[in-house]
Amino acid sequence: MKIPKSYRYYKLSDLKAIFQIGQRFSQDMLLPFQNVEPSDLLQKLLKRNLQIPMKNEKAKSEFLVAPILTEVWETNQNFKPLSGLTFNVESSKGLKGVCDFLISSKPDTADLESPVVCIFEAKDDNIENWYGQCGAEMLASRIFNEREGNNIKIIHGAVTNGFTWQFLKLEDQTLSIDSQRYGTANLPQLLGAIQKVYDFYK
Repeated sequence: MKIPKSYRYYKLSDLKAIFQIGQRFSQDMLLPFQNVEPSDLLQKLLKRNLQIPMKNEKAKSEFLVAPILTEVWETNQNFKPLSGLTFNVESSKGLKGVCDFLISSKPDTADLESPVVCIFEAKDDNIENWYGQCGAEMLASRIFNEREGNNIKIIHGAVTNGFTWQFLKLEDQTLSIDSQRYGTANLPQLLGAIQKVYDFYK
């Protein structure tokens, strides 16, 4: 069995073959939730940043995704967003590499500490190409938490190309992929979806 070199190379088929993680699409996985109105600052930032040429995922991560996650953090400071962190959990099975955004529910330290409850991955092309990577990082988060004595049963994640977001949920041996997509074209709905994920861990 060929082991992926890192998270980035994981496909859904690898999760199934190596860890027996199956996948399914889930209708309206996060519903119901309340929309959250964006601040004037966020709207101005996104309007300005959209004028910047963004030819890769790093640019989208910095100029489109980070402002949105920062906006959510403003009202959820019991969570800690960490960006661009190396997260090597089980290197022999390819669960290693850099995660775009890790969300920890232990905010009182600058270092990464358990529990990690959510993963956000920013990509520059088709979202569906990266379900495997996000799922692998979510699985690594669960393993990391278990080693630290935090047996959180459900880990959330999302893949975004900066404009469209699709949410995932890892529970037991199933990776659920939300059939509903959210986007910056409807910011209140997108912010409400992210808030629903955060509220799950409160």
